[in-house]
Amino acid sequence: MGKLYFFTGTEEFSVKERAGDFIREMFGDMPEENDSLEIIRGDDPDEKFSSVLDRFITSIETPPFLTPSKTVWLKHFNKFDDALDESSNKKKKSRIDTISDFLKDGFYDDMTIVIDGTGLDRRKAFFKLCEKVCASSGGKMEWFDKIDAKDKSAAMLLYKRIKEMADSYGKRIDDGAVNFLTETVGSDIPRLKNEIGKLSSYAGESPVITLADCREICSRSQETLSWEFSSALAERNAAEAISLIPGIIETLEQEKSSSSSAEIAILYAANSEFQRLLAAKCESIRFSIPPHANYNYFKDLCETQKRNDPGNPLFSMHPFRAFKAWENACRFSDVEMADAFNAILHASKQMVTGGDPRLALEHLVTKIAGKPKKV
Repeated sequence: MGKLYFFTGTEEFSVKERAGDFIREMFGDMPEENDSLEIIRGDDPDEKFSSVLDRFITSIETPPFLTPSKTVWLKHFNKFDDALDESSNKKKKSRIDTISDFLKDGFYDDMTIVIDGTGLDRRKAFFKLCEKVCASSGGKMEWFDKIDAKDKSAAMLLYKRIKEMADSYGKRIDDGAVNFLTETVGSDIPRLKNEIGKLSSYAGESPVITLADCREICSRSQETLSWEFSSALAERNAAEAISLIPGIIETLEQEKSSSSSAEIAILYAANSEFQRLLAAKCESIRFSIPPHANYNYFKDLCETQKRNDPGNPLFSMHPFRAFKAWENACRFSDVEMADAFNAILHASKQMVTGGDPRLALEHLVTKIAGKPKKV
């Protein structure tokens, strides 16, 4: 029996990328030129599922000719819903049933079938059959989930995905760098892939991608500046926060024509960061977190509380993010925390009413982090 490889899920970019990588591993950088590979394109919006699957069925039912083996790739097929809705009976089977029978009967030993595409429901019999055939034939089924920011496990999944991406370049990535990418790029998988590719090249011979690498090489987007500015405030690093203001002002001026609320986004990031700090401060009292707790302490605590209190605002974060939030929260007394929120509100009012963004941000820094120390 030949082998079946199936790449699917809800995250289209990752599915397509993995399938492409797999085919290039088998046939090199120009797989289309290999005579033993037959590609059936499945993502043409103007072509009906029926004609795509008719060509696929014809191909898999035809044994290798003039080559010792044959690989058939159903490439980027995205019409599973339509295909599964096709009626099927004893007189005329649906195309999915025809393919299912072919897979069940055991296809040619010298044939490899590769399918990739999104939109296939895991509960469907066809998915379960393919999963079984992949395992029994020595092939593989790989599923790629789209990360939903609203999902309680989103942070954990995103951390895992970023580490896997770095690993694909032969690099490790430290938690500070992962946290940076999580906060500034989020679940935009193509952009994450691009940033990690740049970071891998920048790291050179070093086996580890660091937070310092991210600060040096990652795109200076509004999200990046917002994260760096709010992080500097949370760490009470006035010098760092002040040094970021020229770049923030330049970004605001560039985006004025397309977004009148760019400056508010900077303050929104700061407000969100202090909301996390406030949650960490409250939970540290509730759980009697010792003043010298470390990252390992938070890993154990987060693991326990994820099961006992899954909606908790602190423990739904990645343990490293929770630890850093708690660590920064400890820098503020209760009064200082309240003053920080008041300072953010005041800066927001200044900007909304047409005040100078630079002065508003400088005033915010001195209110929260104090005046930069003279060197």
